[in-house]
Order: sequence, then C-alpha cells, then structure tokens
Amino acid sequence: MSTPDTTIGRDTAGPIRLMLRDRKTAPGPIDGAWWPRTDTPMTEMHQLVTAVGPQIGKLAQLGFDWTADESGADEAARIMHLVGSNGASLALLVIPASTEAAAARSQMRWAAGKPRIQDPAPADTAADGPRTLMGAV
Repeated sequence: MSTPDTTIGRDTAGPIRLMLRDRKTAPGPIDGAWWPRTDTPMTEMHQLVTAVGPQIGKLAQLGFDWTADESGADEAARIMHLVGSNGASLALLVIPASTEAAAARSQMRWAAGKPRIQDPAPADTAADGPRTLMGAV
C-alpha cells in the first residue's frame, strides 16, 4: 500500500476546485470559494496561488478568518484572504474537504454570486449565505 504524496504544490487528486465571482456581476461579501480535496489544504496551496495569480499577481499576504458560531459547532465560516503584489485581494470561502459534493457545489455557487442550484427558493431569496446541507451522520 502506498501513501499519497503530500508535497506542497502537488496536485493531490485532480484539478483545483475553485469558483470565483465573475467581474461583471455585482460585488458580494466574498469573491468565491475553494474546496480543497484533503483535510490538509496547505498541500494544495501552491495550486490555489497559481490559479488566482492572474487576478492578484504574486501572493504578498495570506490571512484567515475562522469564526465560530454560537453553538461552538465546527460549521463556522472559514474565510481565506489573499492579497497580491498588484494590490488586489480576494476573500474566499474555504469549504471543508469532507463536505458532500452537492452541498459544496451549492456553497461554491453562492460564494461566486451564482444561483444556488440546490435551493428550492428563487435565486433572489437564496442569497442569504452558505448553509451546510450535509445530512446527519
């Protein structure tokens, strides 16, 4: 049995799962979402930085805003802030790797300012933020 390569900068299991807000759409509270493939997102950081390079230039600063909700559950907002050498910045929702695919895609669409396809409500009422759509274990 071989262990997976976790070298920083390696593509661990496929293309990056990143969705950014279209520059033509209205600005929102965040600029998009990143759904890492592993519970150790630093192994994918090089791939992310490369993907956002056209928007921000060379990465100059990286910050995180992990805020817990009142219940203390691990469903807190996870925002990553990337600031580039050209002065541009991005705020990305970081979706936990273990999130069920349909829920992750819905959250990514919300973060990128697109209609959330899993919501039964019309798009104009679905823009209240990401929700965890995972079922109870």
